[in-house]
Amino acid sequence: MPQSSPSRRLHNKENWETPRNLVWTPRRQNRGTPLASRQPTKLLFDTPLTVHSVFTPPPSTRKCRVAVSLSEEDVLRRMDEQKERRERERLAEERAQKDAKTARIDTAMKLIKDAGFSTFNSFLEDVLTAHDPSQSSHISKILINHGHHLFDLIQQRQPEITNDWVISSHRTLISKQCQALAAHFRPQQGSSVTSILAEFSVKGFLSEAKLVAPTICQVLRQVGSSETSPNAKYKDRDLILLTTLCMFAKSRNEHAMEFQTTMCMYFLACGTSCSMFSVLNHAGITLSYTQAIFKLKKLGQERLELTRKIAHTRKFMVIWDNLNIPFTVTEQRQNSKDHFDNGTTATLVPLYGVEFGGLPALLKPPRTLHAPILNFTAEDLLPSAEECLRVQAGQHWHIMDILYDTFPTLRMKLQASIDLPPSVMQIPVHKTEQYPLPAMHIDVSSLEGTLQVFDAIFRHSLQLTEDDLMQHGIVLCAGDQLSMSLLDKVSAIQRDDTAFMDNIGRYTEGQDGLLHLKFASARMVGNEFWGKPNSKSPWSLWRMNTLLGRKAISAGWAAKSPPPFRPRDTLEEWVTGIQSVEDVQRVAQWVHDELCSGQRVHQLRRESPAKCDIPLENICLFNRDSLLLRQLKYAIKQGDVGAVLDIITHLMLAFRGTGKTPKYADALFHIVVNLKRMDPVLRHAWLVNWLANLSGKEGGFKEMDLLQEHQNFWVKVIYNAKGSNRSWDWLAMVSVSIFALWDVIRKMQKEFGTPFNSTAHTSPATDDDIKTVCEYLKTHNIQSYVPTRHFNDKATEARDLLKAGAAYADRPSAFRNFTFTHFKTTNHGIQRESPEPGEDDEEDVDVDGDTQGDTLDVIDPGSELDADLDDLLLDDEEFPLGIMGDDFSMVSEIISGFRDSF
Repeated sequence: MPQSSPSRRLHNKENWETPRNLVWTPRRQNRGTPLASRQPTKLLFDTPLTVHSVFTPPPSTRKCRVAVSLSEEDVLRRMDEQKERRERERLAEERAQKDAKTARIDTAMKLIKDAGFSTFNSFLEDVLTAHDPSQSSHISKILINHGHHLFDLIQQRQPEITNDWVISSHRTLISKQCQALAAHFRPQQGSSVTSILAEFSVKGFLSEAKLVAPTICQVLRQVGSSETSPNAKYKDRDLILLTTLCMFAKSRNEHAMEFQTTMCMYFLACGTSCSMFSVLNHAGITLSYTQAIFKLKKLGQERLELTRKIAHTRKFMVIWDNLNIPFTVTEQRQNSKDHFDNGTTATLVPLYGVEFGGLPALLKPPRTLHAPILNFTAEDLLPSAEECLRVQAGQHWHIMDILYDTFPTLRMKLQASIDLPPSVMQIPVHKTEQYPLPAMHIDVSSLEGTLQVFDAIFRHSLQLTEDDLMQHGIVLCAGDQLSMSLLDKVSAIQRDDTAFMDNIGRYTEGQDGLLHLKFASARMVGNEFWGKPNSKSPWSLWRMNTLLGRKAISAGWAAKSPPPFRPRDTLEEWVTGIQSVEDVQRVAQWVHDELCSGQRVHQLRRESPAKCDIPLENICLFNRDSLLLRQLKYAIKQGDVGAVLDIITHLMLAFRGTGKTPKYADALFHIVVNLKRMDPVLRHAWLVNWLANLSGKEGGFKEMDLLQEHQNFWVKVIYNAKGSNRSWDWLAMVSVSIFALWDVIRKMQKEFGTPFNSTAHTSPATDDDIKTVCEYLKTHNIQSYVPTRHFNDKATEARDLLKAGAAYADRPSAFRNFTFTHFKTTNHGIQRESPEPGEDDEEDVDVDGDTQGDTLDVIDPGSELDADLDDLLLDDEEFPLGIMGDDFSMVSEIISGFRDSF
């Protein structure tokens, strides 16, 4: 039988049993013999045949499994036995593997010895130092692919030997990198403190350190990072790494102090104590206090040199202000007692939009008379029609803006249709530079002190000669009203001096600061509408102050915004129904005409006494004057000096209408008329440099005299030395570097990601106060015409200051101080004793009478007609002796201004 393929299926014989003895039969010889004649072949099997069907499955030889019921104990016992059996098998397998491994190692060691190697160490040395290229290449590939694993095995076998080898092998490398790192962080010979502060950068220092000392950076990063939290949530590990690297560099080399120099300037700027400096210095974070003071002095010299260079190459202006500092002595002696010193601080500001020599002295006509004569006409006495219309348009816009501020959703709804604020002449947005000058122990509140200040600024601090001033040209001099008055007087006194530098009026032009104008305007409004204390009048500023539970004051309160208006329905319901800006404009027009108009007050006061509503009249005038203050503040912030001039023409009348502040009225009148008669080139330079913008952003303008007040604040409160170290030498040194220290603070806060300031010292929210005032006004119908209101007769009628000031302008003797008189004055000495306090004020109080007009005819043109210390407002009361810095009324505004300049 031929052998069939295993993959081929047998159809008819697949179920046969395999025969044990087979006999091969010969082939049939005759293939032509028919089958029928052939005899059947006898099967040669010892066993009988059993025939199965093709489709019947073969009988199974597997034994049947019978389920045995086991108890829980039997199951656990069998599981334990199975685990023990498997553990024995595993241990046996491991023992067999170890025995096989040991046998292989023994065989290999014998082969190594048979090959001529005395020890295994000599074999490894020859293998690792093979000279054959193929062998060397093979060994190198093995180390590249399996080197780390081999080192790990060695570390596991002998950790002490491995660690000692790693340290000893890397000691030289780390030492070289640390030395290179110290050399890199060492400032170059002769490098300035200014350049060190300017080049400070955490990312830059860290990237440079990675290039100079990669191994150290990698090791420290591995040490400082955690496997569980590779990324810190609240801390930047790069800052910690950089600080550690700089501390190591400082420990390696005392001169590697580039990082520590910046840190010591930052700690000085933050007012860190001397003891804290000692701790941080020993920790390697900063320099010692002595080194920090040395660096500060060097920084001050560098800043002063830069200021002198600017004064010789760029057009500049100068701002100055008085500085009053109390000096307290613990143990007083005859020559060492508590005293109050008066000094002066000054700042140089490069002019915007004016080239060097662009304002020659010829643009200003020489002064020939002692009195400040102005060539004015009747048109200059009152605001023009165009100015009135622009102010009125600005009031309409501010009324709508107050509504939008009250309802921000309304502003968002009509944002696309809201008009921009009206603008007259806006200063282009630019960034103002400022360079403080050394503080001077000179009392600037006198004529002699003013001359000394000029000599100290131009001759000593700036080191300008007469030729330098002639090349520079006119210098704008900014300050408060007292400083400008004294500047005018010294210019008049020395108008005939032939020396150019001594004739101050030939190369100076005064510029009144707007900060003190805001103060005086707020004080004027507060005094006029304060009312009588403890009066039963339904409305007055005293009533509102008492309603809000504020401290009891006598005057000086100024409203930040006018009271909210109230249409016929509730304001909230009306706002929800607004669909266009035209609806808001119509209501703003109604509010202006009914609640902010002097004409409306004039109509109400024409009624009979029984129909008068004095609280409504007063609040209408207050709303109008408060809108002027809001316009002034907004115009200053936006840099719209044209709008400022329009408002000044109105405030000029208001100051004259009070009868108490004629000197401020004269100062504003001098600004308006002088600008009209000024040379166009000089006038443009005067106006575009009237305000400063330290941030270089829109809405970032502020008053020039506010910059000087900022400097005074930081000098007196923050950077003033304590105890016996407080001196004018210290103030002169630190005042020059104040703004450089500001830059250090801002840079460190930016690099280290720290916030500038918290909200703990910000002004409290006024939402509750506004709500309280609104409820009171609504309950008592103060802004509605109610002549029968209870206690109306207790109200004191406020004056319309603009109307009273306009009445003064109609006099022939209006602003007589600026006109030329032909009267010859003679000094007859003292005719009588000094008048009693308040006697001179009475001559200026009654504007409606003839007292002031009569006295002007006998006034000496050289007499005292300008402001004195009493008109300086905050200057003589700004920092009284014994009051801490937290009690200053200007601190919140100064801090807010400083935050907006970043």
